[in-house]
Amino acid sequence: MLFNRIDELCYMNILVIAATERELTGIKEISFNRPSMMVHTAVSGVGLLPSTYVIMQLIARLKPDLIIQVGIAGSFNPTLVLGTAVTVRQEILADMGVYETDGYHDIFELGLAEKNMAPFEQGTIVNHHDSLVECASLPAVSAVSVNEISTNPDKIALFAEKYKADIESMEGAALHYVCRMQQIPFIQIRGISNMVGERDKTKWKIPESLLAANNACINLINKIQLP
Repeated sequence: MLFNRIDELCYMNILVIAATERELTGIKEISFNRPSMMVHTAVSGVGLLPSTYVIMQLIARLKPDLIIQVGIAGSFNPTLVLGTAVTVRQEILADMGVYETDGYHDIFELGLAEKNMAPFEQGTIVNHHDSLVECASLPAVSAVSVNEISTNPDKIALFAEKYKADIESMEGAALHYVCRMQQIPFIQIRGISNMVGERDKTKWKIPESLLAANNACINLINKIQLP
């Protein structure tokens, strides 16, 4: 499997990141044992700010050819099965804005940012590495990144309707933003642990979603073929 500039490489430096150590457990247990490939793992911390900082530091130090972000996510979309994995086609910064008397307005609608200024496209940050997304063999979804886990029914409805979001995380947009700006191939893989707003943890599928995301990451890495 070849994609973009990676098809010219004879050696690949892959970085797999997650917000927490637990989300990397299955990947760290694997030995890929391939002389043409080095797989690093790193914890970015929870949230957009630490993730952005850590990703930039890791890029400077490791100079990765590919960055894979793994983790769990909540779902707005009832058709996504809990305990399964998806990949993210586009990210949206969902809670950067203001609630006015006529509703919620994001930074683009407020005129505080240009919705087509790089790396944004109509206010979204898209992963254009189509071969990577296709090779992952997962449903490709739309995601929002938030600073506060959504529990308010009105906010949940807003993100699902206004942004047509399938899932929610707290770090995805950091990966998309940095990698688009640094021109580094990337992919985000998420296991669906719960429906957004569901606070009854007995209904969550965290172990299953972690396993699904880790297995999807491992399968993707194993599909990469180098000369």
